[in-house]
Amino acid sequence: MPPGMEPSLDTVPSSDHAAPVPVAKPEFGLAPTPVPVGGTRVEPSAPVTAPAPVATPQRNPRLVLPDGQVLPLDHGMIVGRDPQHQDGYGVTARATLHDVERSVSKTHAVLGFSDGRVWVLDLNSTNGTVLIDENGAETLCTPEVATPLPANADVRFGEYRVRISFD
Repeated sequence: MPPGMEPSLDTVPSSDHAAPVPVAKPEFGLAPTPVPVGGTRVEPSAPVTAPAPVATPQRNPRLVLPDGQVLPLDHGMIVGRDPQHQDGYGVTARATLHDVERSVSKTHAVLGFSDGRVWVLDLNSTNGTVLIDENGAETLCTPEVATPLPANADVRFGEYRVRISFD
């Protein structure tokens, strides 16, 4: 156990900041257009292909808990064992995840919905947040980085797995 941490807590010691530092809600947009170097046209070495089709917007997102409870995600949600409000994300709804294994942090992650896509942002949780696509491939979410969910994905907060469903 690192110095200054108590085994009974699942979070790191607070910083010297008197108040939380606000973090802007993540935005997903188009990738920036490359700018030619020196003002000359750069010819691609490979044939140019058509851009990938834009994903179909998802509608009416819902968080489905293991006990069958369904929670709407259209305005986003903060999840955890005892989630506390987090400034800067534009999300006020909170969902308590009843994790008997205590693998879910008190305030674990933020789920949001914008531009027809659901995203998850891990709030430096102790046991991490993992996206599980429909083929079973797992992607670990980088803390404090909004990660868009693929269609038909599940999310694992620590060892607590939930499903994200749409109409």
